[in-house]
Amino acid sequence: MARMGTVYFQFFVICISLTSLTQSIELSNNKGSSKPIRPRTSTAPSLEGVTPKAAPVISTTPKDDSGVAIYRVLNRITDTTCILLKTDALVEVTFKLHKLDEKAASLIPEKAMIDGDCGLEERVTMNLVWSGYKLTLSFKKTPGGELWYINNVELDASVDLPEYHGIPTRDKTIRLYNDSMLLPTPVGRSFLCNEEVEILLKTRKEDRPPQGVRGSLLLRALQLQPFMYRSENFSRPFECNAQRSFRSETAPIAVGSTLAIAALATVTGYSVYRYYRVKNIQYNTME
Repeated sequence: MARMGTVYFQFFVICISLTSLTQSIELSNNKGSSKPIRPRTSTAPSLEGVTPKAAPVISTTPKDDSGVAIYRVLNRITDTTCILLKTDALVEVTFKLHKLDEKAASLIPEKAMIDGDCGLEERVTMNLVWSGYKLTLSFKKTPGGELWYINNVELDASVDLPEYHGIPTRDKTIRLYNDSMLLPTPVGRSFLCNEEVEILLKTRKEDRPPQGVRGSLLLRALQLQPFMYRSENFSRPFECNAQRSFRSETAPIAVGSTLAIAALATVTGYSVYRYYRVKNIQYNTME
């Protein structure tokens, strides 16, 4: 009877493990994004008085009815496109003023002044400058050169803008960063996402930022590709849905597999324990 009880217990635990693994896989397949796309409702700010550090390359590609614009950084040696960005972008900065949360937002205009650095094979940079703001996107390749990714996002906002009046700063500039590994994509392909991509930005202590400052970069209808050398147009896209699906499936399957392995190990250990215990009892009884 003891052995029959052990067998039933083992069968019950294995069934629970397989059920957990199946549910994890189903959840990963059914998971989706419900975040809405942000419509463009404002006009672009004026560019008067903005002088970038280097001679800019101006994007002349007009927007379509959806508000999407194209921005290019040219390789100054070959005069070919090095970085290509298509998006409808918005920056938001939240800060404390008179102990209340305030928010300032600005659309990146289609004629933002653009420059960049494409002098290195493994690292390139794109700068977008418009009235009171500067956005810098830095790109790197993985050590093996298989993937490119955004390794740093930096947003500078001038406190001379009316919406920031009254904020105490050391150098009249609010600086926000994100230095995470963002949008990893195979080299030679473009990153494409029709859903809104949000990149969160935060301050650094060494800048002595004002209290409660944080921000975000919102990118709608995004297509992006750095390290371009042979073409003026985007290469074959690597879609964000495929990337998200890969990530969302990996974790549940790993968790389900771990639970199944743990359950089998428990059953095995219990079986060994029961075997030696029954054998020991039978031996003592014979004596």
